[in-house]
Amino acid sequence: METHLDRFGRVIIPKLLRSHLGLRAGSALIVEEHGNEIRLRPVQETPAFGVKEGVWVFRGQASGNLSQVVQSHRQERLEGFRPRPNP
Repeated sequence: METHLDRFGRVIIPKLLRSHLGLRAGSALIVEEHGNEIRLRPVQETPAFGVKEGVWVFRGQASGNLSQVVQSHRQERLEGFRPRPNP
């Protein structure tokens, strides 16, 4: 397959090849120089979820303040157990 650089140095990867490799807008690629060749490789993305001992678990990168989120969730659950005053 042949493609061309545009004036900004961008390359269009043919649709058939993008589809075959599962590439879409925003897909990350690794660019490598090998002698007089340029190689593009898709970055292998680790699935965010997977099965461990029969249970779906999160494998992705956590973001934010997890301690604060856990504490807030625990507080909400505890408030659900407290008896409400009778009117």
